[in-house]
Amino acid sequence: MLDADQVIDGILAGVRKELARALTKHPTGFHSGHEGWAVILEEVQELFDEVKIDKGGDVSGCKEAIQVAAMGVRYVLDVCGAEVIEKTLAR
Repeated sequence: MLDADQVIDGILAGVRKELARALTKHPTGFHSGHEGWAVILEEVQELFDEVKIDKGGDVSGCKEAIQVAAMGVRYVLDVCGAEVIEKTLAR
């Protein structure tokens, strides 16, 4: 059985893999905070669709949650900029 750190590492690996897929598929990234927000909202709505049919805890729901997390990371990469990221991570 995996311990909590191993589970978290696996989830984060899934987020990294989904982010890499998105970066390859859409290399230009988010052009604004509004665009990034819209993409994240779309992913959250897809997760909610799974929750509404009681599949939020199934594979399909987990995949959608990983996509939400990956787009959150993409938002930080594309919209926030290196200086803001450094300041945020230093806290």
